[in-house]
Amino acid sequence: MGDGKGFTVKPGELTAAGNNALAVAGKVPEETAKLAEPGDKAAGGLAGWQSGAALQGCGTAWKSLLDGLAGDMKSAGGNLLTCAQTYLSADRLPAPATAAAATDPFGTKVAGVTGVHLTRDA
Repeated sequence: MGDGKGFTVKPGELTAAGNNALAVAGKVPEETAKLAEPGDKAAGGLAGWQSGAALQGCGTAWKSLLDGLAGDMKSAGGNLLTCAQTYLSADRLPAPATAAAATDPFGTKVAGVTGVHLTRDA
C-alpha cells in the first residue's frame, strides 16, 4: 500500500501462502489421528470415573476442531491460489479500448509480473 492510492498485489506471494496453507492442512489429519490413542489409554485407566469419559470426549472434540480447521485452511489455500491466478490472467489481458471506462477504482498494481495492467494515475 504505502502511498494511500490503492494496493499492490504480488501473485507469487499469494501462491506461496496458498501452497503453505495447503501443505499444513494436509498434515493435520495424520497428526490428529494420533490424538485418539493416548486419550483412550488414559481414559481406560480411569474406568468407572466420570473423568475418563470426559477425557475421551475432550480428545474427540479437539480432533474434530482441528480437522475442521484443516478444512478451513485447505479452502483458504485454494482461494489464495485462485486469486493469484486470477490476477496473473487479468494482467495478461489486452488493454481495454477506452481506459476511462475500465478504470480500476482501487488502483491495483500487480508487482513482479510483466504485461499490461491498469493502474490509476495520481
